[in-house]
Amino acid sequence: MKKENKQQKALWPELEQQEKTREELRKKLLHEELECALRLEIVDRLMTDLKVDPASFRKLWIQPLIAAGVSLDLALLCIAQSHHQPN
Repeated sequence: MKKENKQQKALWPELEQQEKTREELRKKLLHEELECALRLEIVDRLMTDLKVDPASFRKLWIQPLIAAGVSLDLALLCIAQSHHQPN
């Protein structure tokens, strides 16, 4: 029985390592949320600057990218990046 406890204990990371991993995950999730919010803000600003309603913007900008096989998140990222770095 003691041998099983030692083996099981070895499989689980130490409490300190678990906390460190949790904190890293929290930071990563927060960073991703901020990036997503920034992309949406950029796209919103682009729609305002172009004076395009959301339905038209989706039809003209987003749907072609989705039809090309990218996800909505990637489509928004591409549009946001193109707004900051025009050709």
